Amino acid sequence: MKNDMPSGTTAFLDPQETYESIGLQVEQATFGGIGLTWWLALLAALGLIGVLVVSVLWLLYEGVGIWGNNVPVTWALDIVGYDWWIGLATGSLGISVILLLLNQGWRSSISRISETVAVLAAVAAAIYPIIHLGRPWFFYWNLPYPNTLLLWPQFRSPLYWDAIDIVSYLTISVSFWYLGMLPDFASLRDRAIDRMHAEDAGKFAKRVAQAYGVAALGWRGSAAHWHRWSLALRTIGLLGLIVVVSLQTGAAVMFAGSLEPGWHDTMMPVTFVIDALFSGIAATAVVIVLLRSAFSLGGLITSAHLDRLAWLLLGFGLADLYCLATENFGTLITGDSYAMSALGQRVHGPHAWAFWIMLLAAIVPVQLFWLRGARKAAPLLLLVGLSVCIGSWADHFMVIVATLQRDFLPSVDKGYSIGIWGAATFAGSCGLFLFLLLLGLRVLPILSLVETRRLTHPGAESTRTPVASDTLDLPKDAPIWGVAGEFAEASDMIDAARSLRGRRLGRVDLYSPLPVTDAPAVLGMSRRPIQPFAVAGVIVGAAAMMGMCLYATGYDYVFNIGGRPRFSWPAFMVPTVSFAMMAGTIATVAAMLFQNRLPRLNHPAFNIPGIGGASRDRFFLVVEKQGEDFDAGRVELAFQALPERPLVVHRVRR
Repeated sequence: MKNDMPSGTTAFLDPQETYESIGLQVEQATFGGIGLTWWLALLAALGLIGVLVVSVLWLLYEGVGIWGNNVPVTWALDIVGYDWWIGLATGSLGISVILLLLNQGWRSSISRISETVAVLAAVAAAIYPIIHLGRPWFFYWNLPYPNTLLLWPQFRSPLYWDAIDIVSYLTISVSFWYLGMLPDFASLRDRAIDRMHAEDAGKFAKRVAQAYGVAALGWRGSAAHWHRWSLALRTIGLLGLIVVVSLQTGAAVMFAGSLEPGWHDTMMPVTFVIDALFSGIAATAVVIVLLRSAFSLGGLITSAHLDRLAWLLLGFGLADLYCLATENFGTLITGDSYAMSALGQRVHGPHAWAFWIMLLAAIVPVQLFWLRGARKAAPLLLLVGLSVCIGSWADHFMVIVATLQRDFLPSVDKGYSIGIWGAATFAGSCGLFLFLLLLGLRVLPILSLVETRRLTHPGAESTRTPVASDTLDLPKDAPIWGVAGEFAEASDMIDAARSLRGRRLGRVDLYSPLPVTDAPAVLGMSRRPIQPFAVAGVIVGAAAMMGMCLYATGYDYVFNIGGRPRFSWPAFMVPTVSFAMMAGTIATVAAMLFQNRLPRLNHPAFNIPGIGGASRDRFFLVVEKQGEDFDAGRVELAFQALPERPLVVHRVRR
């Protein structure tokens, strides 16, 4: 095993970067001093959160009418804001997962930011389904729970779908996000411990190290850890991608269930998915450019990353234009008077500004990225990303408000204008997103250390001078757990493992700062796949949700007014798919943690001198004691006889 670097990725990392330098830059961003800009941004975010609190309190006192909702515009800025945030969230998660499943190595420096945007945007979106209920303190009425009236919620209601969708999406996105950060938390844990010892720091530094230790769940970076972690991450990513598609196409189904013209085009499900990915990439690009500048990460987030992001924006901008043109052209050639009227309202009605902002702010600006120089200009990428986000919001406004504005009956044809409280609520949700993002920058690794280290060049780590290879740390009669050898190169560790494993010295395990491709085969690891647990979780979750819906609506609490079949299962597919993916995710996480014996905050491997290097730039081969015939001296001699001798050999206390 010479190098795990993906092919075609040399332009995505400064050639001078090493495992250690990458870790130091991420550590500096996390543990470094707080500048004035951060405090000003935090103050602005807190101000917007204050606006949100005041708006919600007034809403609870006065009612949802403060948003300007009326008949026929019963859905207004509340649903516009919710759909926009969910679009950003699902799009950001979707693009990260797609790049992961396609093995795109250049995702290294953008995946963590994209996944963070996905989680925080979902949190901002989650406030809307509750506060727009009218009586939000009774939000739990929307969920099935035992009650004295023996009532069931309306399983065909979009309100129920939204509740299941948002809970499922948050569970999956947080699991994918957190699982990806486990190795990085371990790296920050080890660095926090070193800082604590080096600076003789007080209780706060100790608490920081303990907090990262708990967050890392005892991650040690063993070969088994990496193998199952990689499988679990890809499995959850696939489940998340299914939920992304389900959420967006399910939203199109909700619209199609009404009588409103303009909401029944067969392109709408595809359009919703494309719009979500388009806006998610734009939001990710905005955050990436800002962080690249704020933390001087030009060596890790290179112009090649900006170029790829610009290409993605251009590609999805063209796809969005195709969907828009297809929908409108289909309306024109069918000649349906109601659909034509809805199109006219969007283009030159009272809210035509939304259509033209969508067109001029989202679709037109990305055409600049046909120019090579424009694709690598960070300020331009920032401005175009912001413009696309604004255009995406206008698109949601056009689809919802401009369509609802004109009803079938002239008697209910009322005007609608954006109210101050609706705008204040949306601004407050933006403040919540910004506040959580700023806090995350102070405590979380802003880049994926694992993914970024995959791009380093061969031989970049051989910078330290080797030390004596026969260091003995414990008396020969002391109770020991095993013997560990420290290596500077993954290839040397793998060669040593091949040599030692066949000599029946003990159980061989490897510890490294990133997955080593050859490790499972060299160690002869038993196959304990994660996927069967995921499949079982999906099947059980789908059966449970569909079974409950069919039982409640077809047997226990029949409320059939539409002439539909008694067991009308298609109406329950949206919550069933979301719940099934959530159950599969929970099963995957549980299987990965159980097979890796996590969490375990105390393990003999932590007694290896210098084991913190396994989360930075060092590779450890450990021969663990098995049985009473274990001979530590024989193992040490075997280490010394290797062609590529380890930098140092340690006996490890149990």
